Amino acid sequence: MNKFTFVLFFLLSLSINCFPQMEGTFPAIDKSDLPDGTFQPARTFTGASLFGYIDGGAELYLEYGFSAAWISEIDFMGGKYKTEIFRMTGPEEAFGIFSVSKHRCRNMPSISSYTCQTRYQLQICAGSCYISIVNSSGSETDSIASLRIGEAIIRKIREPSAGFSNYLPGVQPEIIRSNAILAKGKLGLMNGAPDWEDYFKDVTGYSVVILSGIENTVISVKFKTREDLAKFESKHSWNPENISAVPNKLLSGETVQKLSENHLLIGIPE
Repeated sequence: MNKFTFVLFFLLSLSINCFPQMEGTFPAIDKSDLPDGTFQPARTFTGASLFGYIDGGAELYLEYGFSAAWISEIDFMGGKYKTEIFRMTGPEEAFGIFSVSKHRCRNMPSISSYTCQTRYQLQICAGSCYISIVNSSGSETDSIASLRIGEAIIRKIREPSAGFSNYLPGVQPEIIRSNAILAKGKLGLMNGAPDWEDYFKDVTGYSVVILSGIENTVISVKFKTREDLAKFESKHSWNPENISAVPNKLLSGETVQKLSENHLLIGIPE
């Protein structure tokens, strides 16, 4: 066996051994978790292959930091439940997708730090995973069954969920849970906070948490580099010398405070 053939054989063996293990990294469930459930064969997607599943929305997941997805349909308690588990690259990224995907929650069950339940869907953010469980009838039984499926998945997640005390110091977690969105680019803003697209137009390299309130909007934005921050300051005609660890109201009307080297906390009156 020549050197090239050996290397090719080694790589093929590595891929064969690794790809089946990918499912093990998901909090995937089966009949051992829900003995009364019937599970359709699961599908998995990684990277750009997500376009083969959600062609019109894959870009949003990739903007946040998508790792892989596990999709199955579960027959349980007399209903059918499309169950999707999206593993993102970290807890903040998972919260980001959750924050811009949830809409008009009827309630927020306490099974995880971040949940949103409507008649037809249960959404959960836990650790680095965003979970969606969709039913077709919207009945009370469907809501209960969705919760049981969600609980089975969450029991397999050991990673803590994202916390935002570094973004929004002093803000109660309940307020963040209900009102905050996290964006990492244009698509996140378009889906979660379209009114703020122009505020970040042509700006790159940021993660922003936007919290809308009755009296003002709080924007906590963290930049990857000093150059990204300088571009944002220049866009708004801010003098960096006027921005410090002490909150300062600028001529543009915003109150700006530097939380760390490349991290700003901005208050904007309504």
